[in-house]
Amino acid sequence: MKLRLSISAAAVLALLSGCVKEGPSRVDTGREPIRFGASAGIETKAFDPSDNTRPNDPRTLISVGNGVSLFGVWRATIGDDSVYETLFNNRRLRCNNVYLDDPTDPLSFDPEDQNSSVWDYDPLEYWKNTGDYCFTAVSPYTTGDASINSAYELKISYRVGTNHDLMVARAYRAEPAGGKDRVELAFKHVTSAVRFLFGTASDQGDKYKLTAFRLENLSPRGTLTIDSRLTAPIDFGPGGPDEPLDWSAGAIGVLGTLFDWTADASDPEKTVPYPTDPDNPDDYAQMGWYYMIPHTLDAGASVVFSVSYDGQTPVETTINISDLELPAGADTWQPNHVYNYFITVSQSGADIEVVATPWDEVSITTDPVTFEG
Repeated sequence: MKLRLSISAAAVLALLSGCVKEGPSRVDTGREPIRFGASAGIETKAFDPSDNTRPNDPRTLISVGNGVSLFGVWRATIGDDSVYETLFNNRRLRCNNVYLDDPTDPLSFDPEDQNSSVWDYDPLEYWKNTGDYCFTAVSPYTTGDASINSAYELKISYRVGTNHDLMVARAYRAEPAGGKDRVELAFKHVTSAVRFLFGTASDQGDKYKLTAFRLENLSPRGTLTIDSRLTAPIDFGPGGPDEPLDWSAGAIGVLGTLFDWTADASDPEKTVPYPTDPDNPDDYAQMGWYYMIPHTLDAGASVVFSVSYDGQTPVETTINISDLELPAGADTWQPNHVYNYFITVSQSGADIEVVATPWDEVSITTDPVTFEG
């Protein structure tokens, strides 16, 4: 009898303490495993490969062999208190299969349908019949750049040099006794996508050549903090739980040079064409996409490039990008937004125009700024 009372007291103490458990739970489990499905969310709705104003390929997420970092918190209510337990702490969730409508077309699946792909992890966790579940996932999978702390804050570190499309999903399941179907993880972009496009002011027979390119005075790394206990899906809309996202810049501040490129024999100079359609990015010489830390640009943020004309010595030009004025404020790179910088070169100088738009929309606003050369 004394042994039974001791075990009961220890169990009550563990529940009331709310300590984080690192191992898989085996208390009050059923035999139904927790399964997951992934979707690319609204960003890839009606996917169209010809939509070249933004990165728009659902295979960035949904492709056999891809993995995401999975985090999950179980919550029980005892009286007026909530007790939490970590069930998934950076478990690797892997895409094992994608169901193609047309086996000859790798894009013939619905990226918003969680049943279009199969995702698995090991070892399995099983549903409890009580309590709530909060799940968060980070794409792509990382062994050390995402972690959950004792306050259930998910910390995601990102370095611009890795240049991958960082995405996050969140899902909630309340009292799963009556609903233990697959949990859908709808991913949203959390970085800013930036691209630089070069064209000429007039048709000069392709005499302009881009010979060097770099970005200066931009934040090279940052940390995104997300509360892993939130129940709403990722939402960047006005009043949404993730607006604004809690991005903090790295301690080293801005970096002098990012994405430094100089033409050589293995990567020759790029012809700067005359864009017959000035609104079509395909008519330009392209640098990017670059997935960047969302932040307010430093006063010295600049694009530096060299262009030669008709075989002459290249001329270097520096254009500051921190003081471009848009209704939405182009001096700040927002998460889940894309920024197309159209740079027009001529013998008298260079003009720049930035087109900023949410990742999941196609409408654009522009405001040109002219820099005399």
